[in-house]
Amino acid sequence: MKFFTAAAILLPASAALANPLVAVRQPPPRAKFTGGFSTSGNGCAGASVAFDATNEIATVSLPNYFVNLPNRPATSCAVTLLVRFPAGQCTSGTAVGHVSGHVNLPVGVTGTFTSRDYAVSPDGNVSQISPNGQWTGPTDTDYTLDDQVSYTYNRPDANNNVVSFTLQGQLQLQPTNGPTGSLSNNQFVFDIQTQIPC
Repeated sequence: MKFFTAAAILLPASAALANPLVAVRQPPPRAKFTGGFSTSGNGCAGASVAFDATNEIATVSLPNYFVNLPNRPATSCAVTLLVRFPAGQCTSGTAVGHVSGHVNLPVGVTGTFTSRDYAVSPDGNVSQISPNGQWTGPTDTDYTLDDQVSYTYNRPDANNNVVSFTLQGQLQLQPTNGPTGSLSNNQFVFDIQTQIPC
């Protein structure tokens, strides 16, 4: 999978689907966020989430997920969201993830966003990739990184239909003794709007 200029959220992959911007819906019941939300890591302090139940979009705000020089050259944050899939039905579609923030680096300083994105199915199987974003100074700009994957989840029973999606990331500036520089990741958006029957 190609990582463009954010974070991919993964379910067991199937063939790529048609235009993910088209909001295809399967008849109810559909995959939906449960409202479950958890974080870990010192960059996650103050994190909050807003759910759009109509379009099945979760927007996670991360006000303290940043690094700067010379005080804080590295930090990490992991965000987990829970999605319930319809029991006894096959659901496929496209999941889209976006991360956004700001980077401000002088000459000679490099900023890196490294993440491990994965979905843990109820039976414990893990799908994952490692997307990255990297910037070298001088630069002062907002950024958005995004990616998408197709998925299929086939007829889970009622006791095995909740999937944990996790974005586990790290921000880092090099060299750590550089004079100045900053890199933030303010927001993570996860969209499971595109859904069709298998």
